[in-house]
Amino acid sequence: MSKLGSAFSRFVAAVREDHAMMQHYHDRYQSTDHAGSLTKDLVQRVGFQMMAAYRTMRFFHEAGVPVAPKLASRAIRLVYGSDIHWEAEFAPGVVIVHGMGMAISRSAKVGRGSILMQNVTLAESTNPATGEVGGPNIRENVHVGPGSALIGPIEIGADSKILANSTLVQSVPARSRVEGAAPRVVPRSKKMGDSST
Repeated sequence: MSKLGSAFSRFVAAVREDHAMMQHYHDRYQSTDHAGSLTKDLVQRVGFQMMAAYRTMRFFHEAGVPVAPKLASRAIRLVYGSDIHWEAEFAPGVVIVHGMGMAISRSAKVGRGSILMQNVTLAESTNPATGEVGGPNIRENVHVGPGSALIGPIEIGADSKILANSTLVQSVPARSRVEGAAPRVVPRSKKMGDSST
């Protein structure tokens, strides 16, 4: 298969997985605003539109079309007020809710089943202790609340919850609950909800 064909296959599979995960969360949280068909949700749901726009940008990047990812990035900025770099890595099955005002750096990574809300920042920075440069690595099933900023080469353990307006500059283990500008990290118990089930 050609580079273009391979990139297109990954694009289609990722969009389908994003939509399936969005439907999963709608069912899980018993939303009254039910998810519909892929086409209907692409027209009506801004977060899913943004994921499809990101996937399009990644398609061009992986297909080796040099200018197109930059143009797609500018279109996302213009239409949705969000700055997402084409080298950021979102696994298939990531969900964006609302999504306006996001800033996602080139070195950010987001795992399957994770949810990103509006005004989330995933920023590249330097770790002052180690000198390492990079962006956040968000593992599977992490929920990042609105207005949260995750900065530098940190790892967010699977099944963690980052509450609204939190600022995080350090790694946290799996199943953490993070809140506040000077974050308080609280290990989550099974009773608090397990997003992997």
